Amino acid sequence: MDASELIIINSIKNQPIGETKNLIWFICEIGIFAIFKSDINIPEINILNEALSISLDLSKEEKEFYFIKGKKIILFYS
Repeated sequence: MDASELIIINSIKNQPIGETKNLIWFICEIGIFAIFKSDINIPEINILNEALSISLDLSKEEKEFYFIKGKKIILFYS
C-alpha cells in the first residue's frame, strides 16, 4: 500500500464534501477523491460533469484510479 492509499483510507472517515449520482466526494491532504457507488464504468466526461454539479472543476487536474477495500476510487490532484 502506498502513501496515497493510506491518505485516502484515513480521509474516508471524514464528512463527504458532496454526493452525485454515481460518486461520493471527499477532500484529502493531496487532493479531491471520489468513491464510485457501483462497479459500473463511467466515462471520464460524466465524472467531470458530476464534479461540476457540486462546483468542482477538475478538468485540469491529474488523476489516478485506485481499488481500496473493494471500492473503486478516483483521485484528482495538481
